[in-house]
Amino acid sequence: MDHNKMNSRQKALTTAQSIMTMIESNIETGKWVPGTRLPTERELETSYGISRNTLRKSLKRLEAAGKITREVGRGAFVSSSPLPASSAPSLVEGALLLELPASLIGSSPAEVMEVRLMLEPRAAELAASRASQSELQYLSTCLESAVDARDVADFEHWDAMLHRSIIEAARNDLLTHLYGMINSIRNQPEWAKLKERTVTAERRRGYQEQHLRIVSAIRERNAREAYETMRGHLLEVRSNLLGTI
Repeated sequence: MDHNKMNSRQKALTTAQSIMTMIESNIETGKWVPGTRLPTERELETSYGISRNTLRKSLKRLEAAGKITREVGRGAFVSSSPLPASSAPSLVEGALLLELPASLIGSSPAEVMEVRLMLEPRAAELAASRASQSELQYLSTCLESAVDARDVADFEHWDAMLHRSIIEAARNDLLTHLYGMINSIRNQPEWAKLKERTVTAERRRGYQEQHLRIVSAIRERNAREAYETMRGHLLEVRSNLLGTI
């Protein structure tokens, strides 16, 4: 084997490990709290002198371990609920084995909203009785961050973090997995364009008020109110996205 090629490969692996160690350390020490946006790929490439392909493999591994989430057109963020090492999905060439089935790619917004209406009100109901104090605190963090969001993309990130955190607070692994598939569909570029067209400043304020009522119901352990307010919120989101149904 060419020693130069071997040295280059070893250098790339070492650099990739350095990036992963840096990110994991910042998360574990609390320097980067849940929801923190990571440096951009371009910034990491420049700082570490790493190729885009190698960098993306490293980010995929962190995503598979549940330590970060990645969103098309928005970047990478610290996960709200990292998976235990034993539950991290297996990897093949840096890619998740559990990927969105081809038959679900391109699922319509109408289909997605139907499923969300089936799952999320019930999840909010369960969260009202099961959420821990730390989970309740994080829901408040999501609310505050959404209010401070600089643009639609930033608001949508915290909106998604809030909804996902409610799902996680329901403490049902199967539900969390199913919702992950929904978010994989919503993470496609056409969804970002749809949100850009439909999330006006007025609607954003309305969503924030609805989110506050949902979280308040969960915090007060009012399961019925949590169910009803989540359902009402999603009905309005569907109407704004698709028109009155």
